[in-house]
Amino acid sequence: MLEGNLSELFNFLDTSTSPYHAANNVREYLLEANFNELDEQTPWELSTGGYFVERDGSIVAWYSRNENEASNGLAIVAAHTDSPNLRLKPVLKGEQVGLSQFGIEVYGGALLNSWLDRDLGISGRIVTLSPNSEIAESLVQISQPLAKIPQLAIHLNRSVNESGLIVNPQQHLRPIWNDTSSDTSDLLDVISSESGIERQFIQSWDLMLHDLQRASLVGADKQWIASARIDNLISCHAAISSFIRNISDDQFTRVPMVCLFNHEEVGSTSAAGAAGNLLPSLIQRILKDSNYSEAMANSVLASADGAHATHPNYLEKHDLDHEIRMNRGIAIKRNSNERYATNAVGQAIAQMICDTNNIPYQLFSNRSDLACGSTIGPISSASLGISTIDLGVPQLSMHSTRELCGKNDVKALEDFMFNFFKS
Repeated sequence: MLEGNLSELFNFLDTSTSPYHAANNVREYLLEANFNELDEQTPWELSTGGYFVERDGSIVAWYSRNENEASNGLAIVAAHTDSPNLRLKPVLKGEQVGLSQFGIEVYGGALLNSWLDRDLGISGRIVTLSPNSEIAESLVQISQPLAKIPQLAIHLNRSVNESGLIVNPQQHLRPIWNDTSSDTSDLLDVISSESGIERQFIQSWDLMLHDLQRASLVGADKQWIASARIDNLISCHAAISSFIRNISDDQFTRVPMVCLFNHEEVGSTSAAGAAGNLLPSLIQRILKDSNYSEAMANSVLASADGAHATHPNYLEKHDLDHEIRMNRGIAIKRNSNERYATNAVGQAIAQMICDTNNIPYQLFSNRSDLACGSTIGPISSASLGISTIDLGVPQLSMHSTRELCGKNDVKALEDFMFNFFKS
């Protein structure tokens, strides 16, 4: 049996099969905590309490006790709801040698080989048009083995283990989902039947494949978490859990805010991404007549995203002066080229929070001869002009269909966020 917190986390990982499902799951947490959902298209009359806005797979929530509190600034925890995966194209058709197929497009920096020979479901959202010409969105989640991407047998590619596997997304990643001799020849008919959405009303979709294997504890001592979408649903769950817990404790001085963005894995440049206007426009509306510049100067942001644990089989890919281990604490990320937003002051603040509250931490820096990844930290820091810390849970197999992280680090991240909100 899983502990209560882990059981809830695993359910979140298993059911957040698309950024739209992740945002909706967070929405349910907030509604249960008596937060109020706001419509961006209507005027707001804000008073004391908790509020949230959802936009295109992103969700932002905050809590205010009084109007004057905003001048103290905001304590923002940010993460992202999307993960690299394979997305269905606008036209779903195709067949070869008696097998029904459809085209996909790679979303983000996915490890393509990890999608081969997996049992795959379909999830995301469908847009419908009613007889009254009303457009509506519906979440769809088909969690049964509907599709498969079979790998070529080694007998037909004898050098694959020596030369490496080369996967062409257009040619080699087309899933098979049926036999063309079957009466069921249209994938949309299957999606319609499984989702309960009438086929005639379906106009378009943002649908994607997801691996059906559920999250689990692995290792001799069950010390690691193996799951799809650890990057970055672990951070999303820790953010919303610590946020709601902090509201209950009522020990914060800045306005606490959680921002979970879509589209980080493809650069964040979208209407709902961290590089868009979602967060700046919301802050302007929240602050109202308060001094915006003063509030921003007093604000601080923690950007939470996965960090690379040192891989035992590829030590040459790491700076061993900055060895990062799973279950040894959160990783505070530094990069002189601003790929991460943490500077010396931010590092000192993060270390102070950790030391004061007995939270284990490590310092991450990339090899100097390898390109460094990035996240929403520098983007949000630049758009808002506020002090930002980049950190996250160390993990292996990043961007695989099934990633790995330490169980104890998840608790450390949530404890950090809880104390970040109130420090």
